Amino acid sequence: MILRKCDVLSALFVISISASAASARLVSEMQRLDGLKRAKVWQAVEVEKMDLLNGPEGYKAGEEIPCKYEEKDPLKPLGGHSRKFPCWDKSNNRLKVKYGADKNHEVFGEVAGSRFFWALGFYSDPIWSVKIKCENCPEDPFVSQDGPRATRVFEPATVQKRLKGEDLQESADQGWTFDELDKLDPAKGGSSKAEVDALRLLAVFVNHGDNTTNQQRLICPDGDAKCKSPIAYATDLGGVFGGTNNETSFHHWTKKTSLWKDKSKCIADFKPTWQASANPKISEGGRKFLADLMGRLSEQQIRDLFKGARFDTLGQYENPIRTADGRSRRVTVDDWTKALLKRREELISTRCPE
Repeated sequence: MILRKCDVLSALFVISISASAASARLVSEMQRLDGLKRAKVWQAVEVEKMDLLNGPEGYKAGEEIPCKYEEKDPLKPLGGHSRKFPCWDKSNNRLKVKYGADKNHEVFGEVAGSRFFWALGFYSDPIWSVKIKCENCPEDPFVSQDGPRATRVFEPATVQKRLKGEDLQESADQGWTFDELDKLDPAKGGSSKAEVDALRLLAVFVNHGDNTTNQQRLICPDGDAKCKSPIAYATDLGGVFGGTNNETSFHHWTKKTSLWKDKSKCIADFKPTWQASANPKISEGGRKFLADLMGRLSEQQIRDLFKGARFDTLGQYENPIRTADGRSRRVTVDDWTKALLKRREELISTRCPE
């Protein structure tokens, strides 16, 4: 991750330069904590009008994007373990392309996860499922640059845009943890407890299990020079709609039959990588807040969520479903839609202690 300059004019946010990362501008512990207290996790949206097939304005589902491969530069690493490469489009935008659907299910999960959060008003990076036509590309660019170059097609592939803003962090890749959400203070302008608990419960709902600190960002958004309203959001939702292995999978996601470890107390069943966030207790305000938002989504929007994220193609790489007569078939978008509707019904029908 390339750290960004936090251009804050307020005297509270006087920033020191880290000796370990001379190009990074980092804040003190007190400054970051103050920003976290004032952070927002949610904004109001017209849920019923959200386009879950195509997502935020930018690209259409399955759109072909021509681009030119960028040779690997050690000063601009993309990091991580999933297959990806940088590529420049005709408008001179540097694209981060993820590919390799057979080995990299983030190609599906990250689109569905980020779009689901976005459609409900929770901040997330825009990500699209597209067809990349890469000029002068190696056959498998993440693995090796050796071998013949050619114009190669990667489909499905994803492109991502980061929310524009300047990171508030004490050290590189710090981010935030879900247990830190208790520090948000509505009296200082931060999100309410209901919004925070709704975010926690949404993470449980999609099983955002890979929630290590560098998967979440705290930023001063563009246009907010004094950083009056920081944003706290999950920036890497690739391991959602899956199980304990953090890989998108119908069988793993549906294996867990309930959202709740203890339904009577609204203690969620959640085993993320950041164990301090495990099994959160959800308030009735948080449950109702999320249930009301989800209840505004139509069945067609939910189907479009999985269609736009190419879960029809994901079915090619999943274990088949066994039917009542003993036959097998691929997992379909309709299967995913029915599973989400069933989980939504459990969310809506639950009542938490006040």
